[in-house]
Amino acid sequence: KVTPSSFPAFPLLHAMAIQKRKAVTRVSAAGSPLKQGARAALKKQLKAAEKEQDEQEVEKPEEPQDEEEAKDEEDREEEEDISEEDRVTQEEEQLQVARKKELRAIYIDELKQIATSKGLETCKKDDMIEAVVAFEAKERADARAHKAKLRAVVVSKKEELEALPLPELRDVCNDFGIKGQLTKHARIEQILKLWQQADGVDKALAKMACDEREQELLGMDKVALRRLCEKAGVDPLVKQVMVERLVRTENTAGKFARPTIAPESKEKQEKPKKGKKADMVDAL
Repeated sequence: KVTPSSFPAFPLLHAMAIQKRKAVTRVSAAGSPLKQGARAALKKQLKAAEKEQDEQEVEKPEEPQDEEEAKDEEDREEEEDISEEDRVTQEEEQLQVARKKELRAIYIDELKQIATSKGLETCKKDDMIEAVVAFEAKERADARAHKAKLRAVVVSKKEELEALPLPELRDVCNDFGIKGQLTKHARIEQILKLWQQADGVDKALAKMACDEREQELLGMDKVALRRLCEKAGVDPLVKQVMVERLVRTENTAGKFARPTIAPESKEKQEKPKKGKKADMVDAL
């Protein structure tokens, strides 16, 4: 049996034959215009396919980034959907949990000092922890309420100034000593600064507290009000108030109404004699 290994030069001859066939194929392809056009079209299609593939490969890494941005936007929208009250509640719960954990880690003597400094009674450790946490939570709530009142007072004053016509706003500026040609926004800003420096915020807060207390007292019954008066050492039977109420009651009863005059007789209705001048008041 004849094999390639029987002739050492056989591999070389085989390789030469392959090269010759390739050359013949290239010549035949070059000689056919139709095949050249098909080959050119095929090259164009290959280039277009390669270009499209490159573009897809370039765009692929951006897809995860777009997904991450969309996820971030969804998270932001969810955060915006949470109201301010719910956000404060969540933060307060987290603070209380962290504070309880902190207080449990300290010694009982130090915990007693903290409770005493806040005016709380010393008792069991768990009870003191609950009392301290509740006391501090109330302090934070009062601080938030005070901050909200401050903002409400300033906003109310700002809206009041914005509602004024420009001539009246100029008069207010003159009262505060603000001169010059200024815009309405600049005038309001300077008025608010001077108003705040003149304790306007504190005065407004005092008036707000007074009005709230008045409404609270008006909502109470007479017995409770009388007890408050006795506790505060205030005489509920004020003389001026009693006089005013008595006069109002008598006026309602018709005591101060116009008197009814009986019709006069014909003799009294006669005209005065000539020569005697009638008194105007008597005539009326």
